[in-house]
Amino acid sequence: MRIVLSSSSGVPMYEQIKTAVRGAVHSGELPPGAMLPSLRQLAAELRVSMVTITRAYNDLVAEGVVANEHGRGFAVLPVDPDVALTALVERVDTAVQDVVRAARAARMTREDLDSRIDDEWRR
Repeated sequence: MRIVLSSSSGVPMYEQIKTAVRGAVHSGELPPGAMLPSLRQLAAELRVSMVTITRAYNDLVAEGVVANEHGRGFAVLPVDPDVALTALVERVDTAVQDVVRAARAARMTREDLDSRIDDEWRR
């Protein structure tokens, strides 16, 4: 699992971490039973405080995405297929919003963007 954080997005780091982990779980990249990186390991890797990682992981426990297995760490729980599908649609919505913002910043026309999307869809 690869997590990329953006300090300029306006989204708190712990929320970005939760979104990345949740996405990896719902996409199947992290299957049920997989162990998340330790708090220390992920904090060092992402160069954030352990408090940030702890907040993200505890929120994921509260959401039922992972379980805290004392002495072992945080393990991925089985995913309800309907929840996974909803999460994937939400990821698409977010990606579309990002693409539209980027297209507007590049001063692309709606037709040019539609054409590029059509080309990608046909691949």
